[in-house]
Amino acid sequence: MGSMTPDRILKGKYDVIVIGAGLGGLTAASLLAKQGINVIVIEQHCLPGGACTSFRREGRVFDSGAALIFGFGNKGYNLHHILVNILEEPITIIPREKFFRLDFSGQEIMVWKDLDKFLPELEKYFPKEKDELEELYGYLTGLYKRYIENKNILTPPSEMSDSYKMKMLLSNPLRVVKLTKLISQSAKDLMGPYIKSQRLLEFYDKLCASYAYTSMSETPAIMALTMFTDNHNGGTYYVAGGAQTYTNLLEKAIEKYGGTMLYRKKVEKIIFEGNKACGVRLSEGQSIKADRVLSDTTVWNLFLNLIPQEKVTDEQKKWVNALVPTYPAMVLYAVIDKQAFPPDTNPVEYFISNTSNIDMGDITMYIPTIDDHSLCPEDEHIVTIFSPAPDQKWPRPFEKEYQTEEYKEKKRRQADLIVDEITKRFPEFRKGIRKLIIATPSTIERYTLKTWGCVGGPKQMMGQELTKRLHAKTAWQGVYACGDSTTMGMGTPAVVASGFGAANLILREMGKPEFSQMVFEKDYVRYIKENQKSLTPESISNTPGNASLLARECQYCESQPCKSACPVGIDIAGVIRRIEAKNFVGAARLIRDVNPLEAICSYICPSEERCEKACVRKTYAIRAVKIRELFKWVMDYAGRDGQIAPMETPIGKKACVIGGGASGLVCAHFLARLGFEVDIKDRPVSAGTDLYEAAQKGAVHKQLVDDGIASLMLPPIKYHGNWVISGQSELKDLCDEYDAVIIATKHDYKTTPDMFVEGFPKVLAISKISMDSTSYDLTQAVIGGRNAAARVSEMINRSSL
Repeated sequence: MGSMTPDRILKGKYDVIVIGAGLGGLTAASLLAKQGINVIVIEQHCLPGGACTSFRREGRVFDSGAALIFGFGNKGYNLHHILVNILEEPITIIPREKFFRLDFSGQEIMVWKDLDKFLPELEKYFPKEKDELEELYGYLTGLYKRYIENKNILTPPSEMSDSYKMKMLLSNPLRVVKLTKLISQSAKDLMGPYIKSQRLLEFYDKLCASYAYTSMSETPAIMALTMFTDNHNGGTYYVAGGAQTYTNLLEKAIEKYGGTMLYRKKVEKIIFEGNKACGVRLSEGQSIKADRVLSDTTVWNLFLNLIPQEKVTDEQKKWVNALVPTYPAMVLYAVIDKQAFPPDTNPVEYFISNTSNIDMGDITMYIPTIDDHSLCPEDEHIVTIFSPAPDQKWPRPFEKEYQTEEYKEKKRRQADLIVDEITKRFPEFRKGIRKLIIATPSTIERYTLKTWGCVGGPKQMMGQELTKRLHAKTAWQGVYACGDSTTMGMGTPAVVASGFGAANLILREMGKPEFSQMVFEKDYVRYIKENQKSLTPESISNTPGNASLLARECQYCESQPCKSACPVGIDIAGVIRRIEAKNFVGAARLIRDVNPLEAICSYICPSEERCEKACVRKTYAIRAVKIRELFKWVMDYAGRDGQIAPMETPIGKKACVIGGGASGLVCAHFLARLGFEVDIKDRPVSAGTDLYEAAQKGAVHKQLVDDGIASLMLPPIKYHGNWVISGQSELKDLCDEYDAVIIATKHDYKTTPDMFVEGFPKVLAISKISMDSTSYDLTQAVIGGRNAAARVSEMINRSSL
C-alpha cells in the first residue's frame, strides 16, 4: 500500500526510483514519465537541478554552478534542444557569440563561437605558430565533418543495444574504427603532431582544463575533437532567468506526465530482495519500493554508501577507490557595482595565472547580467566565480571541523586571495563588492552530495575514460546509473546524454519505445539577444503570466519560515516555484497532497498573520510575497486537472470513518488515495455539514463547498447518512468488519499520544473534528484528518511486515 510524508502521498511501489535530481536524473525521469513509466525522483535538497540550480538573496538570482551551457543550438551536439522538444516544454535561451575572454599570462584572447573569427584571434597572439594552427584546425574540422557532424546519437555507445551497434558498424565501418581509435587516444596524441610550440601546447592544456579540468595528455581525443570543433559549431548559451528555469522545466515535465518529486529526503540505502534491488530506505527509516533504482549520485556514493557493503566485492571497492576525482572548487557569489567593470566586459572571463598547472589562480568569472537584466537591479552585476582547489584541505560536511570558527576564517582568507586575483584584472572589483557569499568544497558537497566537493565525478582522463567508467547498467541487478560519474563524464550535454542512455536502457528492458527522434515539427526553443527585466504586476488579474511574475518574488528560502508558519505545513516555496515555472497543475497537486481543502482555506485563512507575516521578503522589501493570492488563483486556474488525486491500486483493506465533517472527509480522502475502500457514517443525510454551516454564515461561497466536497469524494468512498453509533458494542462490531475505524465526531474516548483509542487497537479518534465557530479555521480539521490517515497507513504497514 501507499504511504504519506509531510509533503506527499506516495504509492506502494514505483516502476523506477531516481536517486538525485541532478540534470542526468531529471532527464532520465522526464523521459521515462513521458513513456508512461511510474517514476519518483528523491532529492535531499529543496530544489531540482543539482549543480544546475539557482538561489536567491534579497531579490537577486545567483546560478549555483552550470552557467555556460552547450547544446541548445540548432546544430552540433544539441541534446538540450532535443530534450525540450521531446518534452514539449518551451524555453527562452540567450545565444553567446563569444565563449569567454581568456587572460593567458597577460595576453587577452577572445574565444569566439565562429572559428573564422577565433583562428585570426589566435594567430594574432601566436604569429609564429600561424601555419601550425591552420594545419591543426584543418585536420580537426576535417575529422569532425567526416565522422561526427550531423551524426548525433541520443544513447551513449555503452548503452546501445547490440543490434544497434551492429547496424552502425555495417552502415559505416570506417567511421566506427576511427571513433574507436579516438576513444583510445589522448588529445596530445591527436593534436601533438601539429603543435611544435611549447607555448601553444600550454595554451591548449589550459583550454582543455577550461572545459574538462584535464590536460591535453589526460583528455581523450574524442572529447578534444568535440571541444575544439563541435562546440564552435553548436555554440554556447545562457538560460534566460537563470539555470533554475531549465531544471524547473524538467520538473514540470516529470509531473505533467505523472511522475512524482520528493524533496528534502535523503536516500540512505538501496534495498535488495536476494540479488535484485527492490527499492530504497530513507534516512529517517521509511522504505519506498520499486522494480528499478536509478542512481544520479557519484560513483563513490553509490559503491561505498548506497549499495549494502556486503554486496560490494573487494575488487569493486579497489576500483572505485582508485578513481581520480575532478578537482574540488571554491565558488564565490558576488553582487558588484556595475561601475566596477569596464564596458567591454564579457559574460565569461577566464584568467590563468599558472600556465603549467591548474591552481586557484585559474579563475572563471560568470557575469550573466551582461545580457540577462532580469537577475538583479540595473546598477549591479551578479558574478559567479570558480577557483580550483586541488591542493586545499577542507572538511566534509559531516566532519566536526565543518562550520567551526577556524573553518570560517580559512574560508574568508581563501576568498580574499581570489578577490585579490580578480582585482589585478579589474582594479575596481574589490571596492565594488556589495554582497559576497562564499562556498567551499564543503558547501558544494553539502548541497549537491558531490563527493569531496568536486565539480564533477571521476576525471574524464585516459585510464578512466568513457567506456572504462561506470555504465548505466551496473553490476547489481535492478540498479542503474546516470550523471557525471558515468560514461560521458562532466558537463551539461554529457550528463543529459547519460540521462538519455539510462532512460533508453530501462525502456528497452521494459519493452517500451526508446527515444531516437531528433527532428521536430514544432521548435520549443526561443532565442533572444538579451533578457529584459519585467515589471512586477500589482495583481494576477487572472493572467498566468502575471502569476508567474508575482511568484518570482519568492526567494526559495532553505529554512522556509513561511512553511513553519503554515498550520498544515504546505511546502509554500515549492508551490510558488512551480507557479513561476507555469507548472500550475503541479503546484495545485502539491498543495492538495497536504491540504485537499485548500480551495476553501485560501479564502478564509488569515495569511497575513501566518505565512505572509513570516515571509523573508519583508526583511528587504515593503511587503511579503502574495502567497494567499497566488494559492487562491492556482487552485482555481488548475481546475479539475489540479484536483486529480493519483490513487494507489486497491489493497483489499476497508476503513470506516465515523463523522462526515471536514476532518472525516479529509481522512477518508487520503485513505482512498492509499488504496482503502472507505465508508463514511454519520447522522446527517449528506456530508460536510460544518462546511455548509460556514457557507451559511458567509465565510465561504456555497459553490466552493460543493466543489471541495466533490473533489474529496473519490470513487472508493461511500457516504452513509442517518447513522448513529449506539455504544461500545457497536464499535467492537465495526472493528470486526473493518481493518481500521476512525472517529471524527465529538467523543469522550481516552486516546494515546498517537491517536489510538485505549482498549481498541484498530480505532483512532481525531481530537479536533470541525472548524472553529468564530474564525472558520479549517486547518485543524485538515491536520486531524490527514494525521489519522497517516496513522492508519503506518498501522496497516506494520501489520503486513
